[in-house]
Amino acid sequence: MSRATRSALVLAALALVAACGEPNTERDASQQPQGATLRVTIGTQAFPEALVLGELWRQALAVNGYTVDLRKAVGPAEDLDQALRDGDIDGYVAYTGTVLSIVAGQEVSGLDPEQTYDAVEDYYDDQDMEVSEPTPFENKDAIAVADAFAEDNGLTSIADLADLAAGDGVRLGARPEFEDLYLGLEGLREVYGLGDVEFTPVELGEQYALLDDGEVDAVDAFTTDPQLRGGGFTLLEDPELLFGSQNVVMVVDEGKLDSIDSDAFMDVIDTVNAQLTEDAMVDMNAEVTDGRGEADVARSFLRRVGLMTPLRG
Repeated sequence: MSRATRSALVLAALALVAACGEPNTERDASQQPQGATLRVTIGTQAFPEALVLGELWRQALAVNGYTVDLRKAVGPAEDLDQALRDGDIDGYVAYTGTVLSIVAGQEVSGLDPEQTYDAVEDYYDDQDMEVSEPTPFENKDAIAVADAFAEDNGLTSIADLADLAAGDGVRLGARPEFEDLYLGLEGLREVYGLGDVEFTPVELGEQYALLDDGEVDAVDAFTTDPQLRGGGFTLLEDPELLFGSQNVVMVVDEGKLDSIDSDAFMDVIDTVNAQLTEDAMVDMNAEVTDGRGEADVARSFLRRVGLMTPLRG
């Protein structure tokens, strides 16, 4: 099915959802006659956002008659891809840039979301696998600074840091491996000319505290970090797309799709994905960080956007 046709189906499904009234519960919806035969196994990585995404798909599929075995924390992208090829899972939560760089071994820097998606689609098309429509949100590396620091120095882009680096230098905090990565400090130096950088290794999640305390000027962040919900931090634009693009898709085996009504299945996934903006994902990640279970977070979101009702009447 073409992307244009699938997009039209998603819009039609969203319109139907809006007209359906109060949502059914998962228990009610899963009692549809075909529910016992439409079985699918979905895998995820271990970090909270991937778990939330798996739950969003599982629960939305359940109310549309599918029985879903959600296998959480299967492993990183390469492990999930191998599990799909081995038939241990039928589909998985995938990030387009990670698929392209880690699984396919292709370059991702400089590619916008559509180019990255097209490359992933082409890669899997030759292997009898299909990818869903991408989410609006991306979760990719970014450089963050405190709002006040951005305002005082006129910073809107990573390129603006070059002037600071050429003057007094820039203090950068990031996870330890970032220092030696092209999609990290090496790329920042080569692409943006950040020559004089004092690097401070910091455990993932603790970099925002360094910014708050003024111990660093900038940090490596991810664009859906829960810390971004409260404000106070500015994500600098990456005009050269050094960090590539990282939208979420489901990668699924075509043979499995043929046995479970592929159009209906992908309609559900694409309709959920269409609702996943950056703000929505940041908020859900923050809820999980605050201690709420990913299943509850996903259920509340699906109810809020009207997707706890079957798409097909």
